Amino acid sequence: MTLHNRTQTAAAAALLLAVLLFAFLAALPDATAQVWLSNRQYAEGIGVKMGSSMVFHPGIGVEAGYDSNVYRSETGLIGAARLRIAPYFDFATLPPQRLEGEGAKPAVEFRLGLAGVYEDWFGKDATLNDRRDFGVMTDLHFLLFPYGKWRLQIDDSFTRTITPPNESGPKNHTRDYNDASIGIKFVPGEALSVGLKYNFMINYYEYKPLRNSGNYQQHMISLNSQWKFLPKTAVTFDGEFIPFLRKGSHLTGTDVMVAKTSFNLNLWFGLVGLFTKRFGAALRGGYGGGFYSRGDDLDTWLLQAELRFFTTPMSVLRAGFLRDLRPSYFTNYYMRNQIYLGYEQLIKGKVLLSGKVLAAYLQYSTMLEDGGGTPQPVGPSIMTPDADRTDWVLGAVIFGEYRIRDWIAVNLTVEYEGDITDYEIGFTGGYIPESYHKVAVFGGVRAQY
Repeated sequence: MTLHNRTQTAAAAALLLAVLLFAFLAALPDATAQVWLSNRQYAEGIGVKMGSSMVFHPGIGVEAGYDSNVYRSETGLIGAARLRIAPYFDFATLPPQRLEGEGAKPAVEFRLGLAGVYEDWFGKDATLNDRRDFGVMTDLHFLLFPYGKWRLQIDDSFTRTITPPNESGPKNHTRDYNDASIGIKFVPGEALSVGLKYNFMINYYEYKPLRNSGNYQQHMISLNSQWKFLPKTAVTFDGEFIPFLRKGSHLTGTDVMVAKTSFNLNLWFGLVGLFTKRFGAALRGGYGGGFYSRGDDLDTWLLQAELRFFTTPMSVLRAGFLRDLRPSYFTNYYMRNQIYLGYEQLIKGKVLLSGKVLAAYLQYSTMLEDGGGTPQPVGPSIMTPDADRTDWVLGAVIFGEYRIRDWIAVNLTVEYEGDITDYEIGFTGGYIPESYHKVAVFGGVRAQY
C-alpha cells in the first residue's frame, strides 16, 4: 500500500470516528457549538510539526443558518438568523505512527487545546441584540507512560456556554463549567486494566438570579476495570461515588426548597464487544442511589444498552436505550429514560452522512416548599402550581459533510428538538409553559490542519 493510500485510509477512519462522536453529542442539551470542537483529534489534519515529538493544529469553522425558536417558547415564537464562528488551536504530541523509528512508543501523551465560539442572532426582535456573546472551550490532557503497566493521567476541561433564556430576558443563561481530574491505571497485560480517578467539578452561572440553586461543586471518586476475555470482547465494572454541594438550598425569590447536599452512588456492570464482523454491542446495567439532605432518597436501576450493526465497512446502524440519574436545577434530580436510533455512512472517504432520532421520558423528583417546618410538596405558589413534573423530550439531527480537500470541508446540519410537558414555571405576572418545539438549519465550512 502506498503512503497516499494509507493516508486516505487513515482519513476515512478518522471521519467515521468523528461522526460516531457527532451522533452522540448532537443530542445533548449543552451541545450548542459545532460538535466537532468536542473532540478535534479525530478530525484534524497533519498539523505543523514542532520539534521531534510535538505538532501544532490550527483550525476554524464558520456556520450560518436559521433558528425557528430562539427562546424555546410554546407560543409567540421568535425566529432569527444565526451565525457561529469557532477558531481553535491545539498543541499535541505526535501519534506513534508518525514517530521516527519502527515500533516507537512515546513515554508521554499530551494535548492542550483552546477554542472560541462567537455566536450572534439577527432578526426584527430587539431582544436578539442581547444574545450576542463569545463562548470558550479549553482542554488539557496529560498521560504519563501510555504504554506502561502503571499510567498516570491528568485532565482538565473548561467550557463557557452561551444559552438564551426560556423567554426574552435581559441576560443569557451563560454557564461556566470546569472539570479537573487525576487518575492512575494499572495494566498488567493485554487482558486486564484497573483504574482509580478523582474528579472535581464546578458549575457557575454568570446571571445572578440563577446562582443560588444553579451553582454547585461536585466531587467524584470512580473505580473502573476491564477484563478482555476474548480478542474483541470485554466485561467491565464502573463504580462512582459523587458528593454534590449546591451554593444554596432555596431558589432565589421563591419558597421552593432543594437539597443543598447530596451523595450519589452508581454501580455499573457491563459487556462490550464485536461479536461478528457485522454486529457489536455495548451493555451496562446496575444500581443508582441518591441520598439527599431534604426530600426523598432514591434507589433505582440503571441501564445503558447499544446495539451496533455494521452494514458495510464504512457504515453503522446503532440502536440504544439509556436510563440514568441527572442533577436538576429546580429539584434534586430527574431520571432520564431515553431511546435512540442512529445511522452513519462514509462514502469514498469524502462524503459523510449521519442521522439520529431520540425520545426521552424525564421523571423529576418531588418539588418541596418551606412551610415553616419540614419542607412539604409544593402547592400553588409563585414558582409553580404543581409539585410533580414529567417531560417527553424529542430530538432529531441530520448531518452531511463533504471534504473538498484533506484540510477543508463543507457541511449541512438540520436539527429538531422539542419538550412536551404541561409543566409551568411562575414568575411575576404569571406562569411560563416549559413545553416548546424548535428547528434549526445550519450550513458551514470547516478548515483544519
